[in-house]
Amino acid sequence: MDHDKLLRRIRDAAKRDEKRRRDPRYLTTLGFLVAKGFLRTNEPVPLLPNHRIRIDDAFWAGTTLEPRILEVLPAAILRLPKHFDLDRNRHVELHAAVELLRRGETEGPPLWNIEFRKLVPWVSLPLRDRRLKPPAEKRIMKAFRLTPTAISRLQTFAEKLGCDATQALETALERAVAKK
Repeated sequence: MDHDKLLRRIRDAAKRDEKRRRDPRYLTTLGFLVAKGFLRTNEPVPLLPNHRIRIDDAFWAGTTLEPRILEVLPAAILRLPKHFDLDRNRHVELHAAVELLRRGETEGPPLWNIEFRKLVPWVSLPLRDRRLKPPAEKRIMKAFRLTPTAISRLQTFAEKLGCDATQALETALERAVAKK
C-alpha cells in the first residue's frame, strides 16, 4: 500500500471516529463512567453521574470506540448496579463475570477477549464521589446476643482503645487471628 492510500485510510477512519464520538450511546456511557471516576479522558464529555446506562449502548461504545469501557464495565455494574439494565438472561457472560467479581475471585474465563485478571483491579478502585466503598470494605449487618457481662467487657475494652464497640470487637478478632 502506498503512502497516499494509507493517509487517506487514516483520514477516513478519523472522520468516522469523529462522527461516532458524537453518538449519544458513547457520550452517555463515557460521561457516566468519567463522572463516577472509573475512567478519565482528555476530551470534553458531559458528566452524567445520575444517568441509567443500557448495557447494549455501553457494549457498542466499548467495541466501536473505547475498549477501556469494556474493561471497567463489570466492576461498574458490581459497584453501581442500579445504574445499569443488566439482564441475566440476555447478558449471560457479563452477568457471570460480575458474579465472579462479587465473590472476590481473581481468576476466571476471559470476557469479550479481555483477560479476567484485567477486570479485577477496577472493583477496588476508589470512586470519585467517595460515597461507595469497595465490596471488601462494606459492612455486613450481624446480630449477636451477648450476655450483660460480655457487653460490659466489650464496652470497657472499647473505652480503653478509644473507639466504639464495633471497632473494639474487630480489633479483638484481628488480635486473636494474629496470635494463631
